[in-house]
Amino acid sequence: MHKIAVYAIGKKENRCYECVYEELIKNAKKYATIKMVDIFNKKINQAQSSGLAKKSYTLALEPYLAQDYFTIALHPKAKEPDSFEFAQIFQEHSKIAFFISGAYGFEEEFLRRCDRSVSLSRLTMSHKIAKIVLLEQIFRALGILHNHPYHK
Repeated sequence: MHKIAVYAIGKKENRCYECVYEELIKNAKKYATIKMVDIFNKKINQAQSSGLAKKSYTLALEPYLAQDYFTIALHPKAKEPDSFEFAQIFQEHSKIAFFISGAYGFEEEFLRRCDRSVSLSRLTMSHKIAKIVLLEQIFRALGILHNHPYHK
């Protein structure tokens, strides 16, 4: 059974998005437990206008790097794996933490501290949609590993 965590800089989503997240997490429940944590505090809010946003994201996400999870930052300039390459990550690691930055992206230091960076697409998408794409790809990867017909 995989343990997956998704840490995102952002305010709690509208209920309509939460329903989609819950459905995708429910689909994967047979193969994994998935925890989603949205992080948005006063320091992040103030940093958005002061140019210190990236640093505030690092400070907010840093405590979650210390766990014994394989850590993956979602980063637009990273390699864009296909579904089978993405599934390979799950083949090799049973505990995985994904990190989604705020609008200004990650500091280079944070990216270096992660085990890997992955891009979901070369297109820019909102956090709401990125989480949906990530959760769907997690379910697809787990389906590939367990020969579930969904991935075909």
